[in-house]
Amino acid sequence: MTTAAENRIVDVTVVAKPFLDDIKTFVDKEFPDGNSPKLVGILANEDPFAKMYAKWTRKACERVGLRYETIECKRTELEDKVYELNEDAEISGMMVYYPVFGTLPSFMAGVSMDSYISNCVDFKKDVEGMCFTYIQALYRNQRVMKNDKGGNVKSILPCTPLACVKILEHLQVYDSKEGLAGKTITVINRSQIVGHPLAAMLANDGAEVYSKDIDSMFLFKKDSKGRGRLYETEKNFKDVLKESDVVISGVPSKGYKVPVEDLSNNTVFLNVSSHENVDKKELFQKKKGITYVPKVGKVTVAMLQRNLIRLYNGYHKKE
Repeated sequence: MTTAAENRIVDVTVVAKPFLDDIKTFVDKEFPDGNSPKLVGILANEDPFAKMYAKWTRKACERVGLRYETIECKRTELEDKVYELNEDAEISGMMVYYPVFGTLPSFMAGVSMDSYISNCVDFKKDVEGMCFTYIQALYRNQRVMKNDKGGNVKSILPCTPLACVKILEHLQVYDSKEGLAGKTITVINRSQIVGHPLAAMLANDGAEVYSKDIDSMFLFKKDSKGRGRLYETEKNFKDVLKESDVVISGVPSKGYKVPVEDLSNNTVFLNVSSHENVDKKELFQKKKGITYVPKVGKVTVAMLQRNLIRLYNGYHKKE
């Protein structure tokens, strides 16, 4: 761990490497013929970040020997395409590059339509853990599921939140016995893709998590059954930031910056947005002991591949 006087920037390539090494070792051993598990990414929008993510995913899969294909379609054809791919026995994992309808402010139920599409994906192929089966398991802290043969399969978790967890484990924020007990974490952004599931996951592991969005703030913490639950809070954002051991920001806005003056020394700051949500120069000038993670994408892709292998072994492997 860093000392109180040091600031450091974390390159998550180091975090992703052991996961990628394990995946490549598995693929090389099990699929010498190259017929490895196949992932399909569906592009039904014109988002440049989605197209970039698709290219990164292809290259990342090629490096470890996994098969990947991008399929493009109109957003009005997306639902039918998902159901078609659900029936394709060659595919072990599927993902949709969101937002699709959620980019249309005038579309009456844009975000809900994207949520509906995510629930059309068969849970046996849901590599992003976005369908209701996995979201329900996450919020109930159900970590193991049964497959058709009665075997245990670990529940699939959303890739970016899972990447954040793995980064915090690497940084030794997690205690080997107590997990995140005694830690205070602020997650800025409560999207259904990143912020909301991430807050629940961290609370499941013992942290008190303040979930901040545009017009509200809630507290996630464990209930008597050991599940992360949502509670009202009277605390203000400024005080919560000062109390936080970890701040995770995923605001998709170029202009948004977390106020540096409200952060404490020795804070771990994870930036999960495609934009930098803090002024790094000011942060390092005014604070001490900062651990700054500017990007999490490489670990996110590693978790995507890890989920694909988990789906293959749990539901698609031929005996």
